[in-house]
This record gives sequence, C-alpha cells and structure tokens, in this order.
Amino acid sequence: MSHYLLVTFTFNCPEIRILGPIKEQTIEKLNDVIPNATTTSRSNRTALPKFEYLPNPNHWYIKLDRQFCDEDGKSHLMVLLLDALSEEGSWRLVSSFVTKEPSGTGSKEGTETHTLFLNKLLAEDS
Repeated sequence: MSHYLLVTFTFNCPEIRILGPIKEQTIEKLNDVIPNATTTSRSNRTALPKFEYLPNPNHWYIKLDRQFCDEDGKSHLMVLLLDALSEEGSWRLVSSFVTKEPSGTGSKEGTETHTLFLNKLLAEDS
C-alpha cells in the first residue's frame, strides 16, 4: 500500500498547494520557514502568511502576497518543502514537471507552475 502527495508551486507571487496525507507537524514546520524564504524581504508590519486547510478538494494552501522568487528563490522554497517531508518519513519524489504561461503580449514575465508527485510506501499488515 502507498500514499501519494501532489505539491504545486506557482510563481510569481509564490503560491503552494499540498494535496495528500501530510502531518500537521510538517505544516507547522513549513509555516515557520516558508514565509521568510522568498527572494524579496518581507515587511515587519504585516502578519506572516500561514498554510490554510481548504475544501473541495481538501488541501493545504499558502499565498505569499507581494513577494517574489528569482530562480534561486524558487529552488530554495522547493528544497525547504522536500526537507520537511524527509523529516516526516519516507516520501520520495516520483516525478515532476513545469509549465509556463505568458502574461500578456510581448511580456517575458508570466506564471510558472512546478508540480511534484511524491509517494510513500507503507508497511503491509501481516
């Protein structure tokens, strides 16, 4: 038996969606590290965003408004998430892909979405 996890990162501004069985401890850890991991510095006057649990389909979601991630920042966010998942257990990356959509005519900037598929093998009951 196995569990599956689907994680999508959309840039820019960064949004993360986690669909699948993830522990609340892992979400708490991500709430501590993700909001301060973008390329731009965050204003001290605003409250830090946190993951919310949303229905239909049930998933965790965070949006880092008014933030930006360059290529290094995108990689950094993904590594932070993968590190948190490795602490949770034996999640392993099965596949990933990226899609890019231009935003308007002649613009080099657009929306970029990275999708990660992970699985975790569970011990069979004897």
